[in-house]
Amino acid sequence: MASQRLVVVSGPANSGKMPLARRLMADDLSLMCVHRDDIRAALVNPLDEGQITLCMGALAGMLLSLGLSAIVVAWNLEPADRDLWTRIAADHGVPMEWMDVRDPSVAALIPPMDVAA
Repeated sequence: MASQRLVVVSGPANSGKMPLARRLMADDLSLMCVHRDDIRAALVNPLDEGQITLCMGALAGMLLSLGLSAIVVAWNLEPADRDLWTRIAADHGVPMEWMDVRDPSVAALIPPMDVAA
């Protein structure tokens, strides 16, 4: 198992964040996914996006407290997002890896889409 860590996958909508996250989770079974869309879908009553980000932070922090690693999947395009995840990683004493799918070296890690014939 890899060392405990916080991985943040960022990028615009429909840019390959989840396929990349799935690939990383397949390589590291200790990574637990915290995905904005899943949290939003699980809520009966809607929250604003800022509140959902705070819920994501709380969940990621809890996973790190349990000794697990977290992979956070969301846009994460605002400076405040980077500040939040940097603080959570520091609070738990774990390294943070920021993976922006707009970066060509990160985009190259996104698996190709399966094309059904």
